[in-house]
Amino acid sequence: MPKFDLHVHTTASDGSMDAKKIVAEAKSIGLTTMAITDHDTIGNVKECIEEGRKNGIRIIPGVELSAEIEHGKMHILGYGINPDDEEFNIEMEKLRKGRESRNETIIEVLKRNYNIEIKIDDVKKFAKGETIAKPHIASAIVEKYKNDFPDNETVFKKVIGQNDIESIERIKLTPKDCIDLINKAGGIAFLAHPNSLKLSEEMTFAKIKELKEYGLAGIEAYHSNCTPDQSATYVKMAKELGLMISCGSDFHGPEIKSNIKLGQGINGNLPTDNEEIVNGILKALKMI
Repeated sequence: MPKFDLHVHTTASDGSMDAKKIVAEAKSIGLTTMAITDHDTIGNVKECIEEGRKNGIRIIPGVELSAEIEHGKMHILGYGINPDDEEFNIEMEKLRKGRESRNETIIEVLKRNYNIEIKIDDVKKFAKGETIAKPHIASAIVEKYKNDFPDNETVFKKVIGQNDIESIERIKLTPKDCIDLINKAGGIAFLAHPNSLKLSEEMTFAKIKELKEYGLAGIEAYHSNCTPDQSATYVKMAKELGLMISCGSDFHGPEIKSNIKLGQGINGNLPTDNEEIVNGILKALKMI
């Protein structure tokens, strides 16, 4: 039985479940600990903590930040964030405004390159929180062009995942700034899904070593989209560098990523019953 999940999204960003639903889902599968890690916001964290208290589930207040890098993608998870930290919330607002500009550009490219016409108001209908993201754009496309795009996954495969959309940048912090911001807000920083860096094993190790110098605390060694060999490599890297390891599904809800299940990942590929992993993080956060 899964005991924890340390990478979970809600309606505060691009997940499909609000605080009550995500906690209810966690309880139904037997989770005892869950980290809420929405993109650029901690909007649902307090409500999730309260719902967790009512249902006997420990909630780790978290966030997922996108870092500016030259190759691939780098996401930094922050665990133990103080949701009332003023500097942190100011920076999150700046990042969300950057997303707004990016979203407008995506809408323009959709019309010019794909003859898909939607308005930002069409997108906002699907955003139930502060962060408006690509899944909300996909939902707006499905609503208007159901015959061509029956679901969000089809939209991502045929349109949003294409280079002309993927290459549209938004405001991001440097890796060092991401880690500094998390640490100043009382949290600890972990590199999410290292395979998204798209680097060789040697270069991945070098990058993680660099991030450790900035204050990185750990690596998300286990993730839904990591192969067993990749996870074993990341665990080895963490040991060599003296870093903690994390494990998370990157759950968004069945409407967003239908193949990923809370606390289980893809086809149960996550060791979310290994309490040694979660206890190491909880001890670092002084939560146990």
